[in-house]
Amino acid sequence: MAPHKVDAYFDLLGKTPEYTHLFKLAQKLREDQSIFFKLIPVQLTQHCSLGRIKDNRLTILAGNGAIAAKLKQISPSLLLKLQKLGWEITAIHIAVQADSFSRNQETSTNHRHAKKLTLSQTGKACLKQLAATLADSELKNTIQSFVKKHSSD
Repeated sequence: MAPHKVDAYFDLLGKTPEYTHLFKLAQKLREDQSIFFKLIPVQLTQHCSLGRIKDNRLTILAGNGAIAAKLKQISPSLLLKLQKLGWEITAIHIAVQADSFSRNQETSTNHRHAKKLTLSQTGKACLKQLAATLADSELKNTIQSFVKKHSSD
């Protein structure tokens, strides 16, 4: 079906009494998503989306744990910005929902194959120095393994 026909179909469907409420909610979510994307770092926009607002609590869906951690770091300032815009929220909940971002993962996989990233000598030296200051732990072992793996580059 051509895009203009699909749009016309959705316009018509949105005017039917059974779907009016659903389409209003979808439009509101789309507008909220647009505002949300303007408030977060550009690098995060393709890896997260808004969930629902329930009991004044906004849910943000993240594509992986690293994105969730970054969102968690910025959530206090994000909450204040959203409240200043009139959003009636008192808390932000971050949830990891990787399956919904599989399309973005395929894109980033293609980018990884395009150019192999290498760790600079300075980076290796800094990581070795960091590992030397750490007590025996899984983190220390992981850093040492990472540096060893990249020493052949």
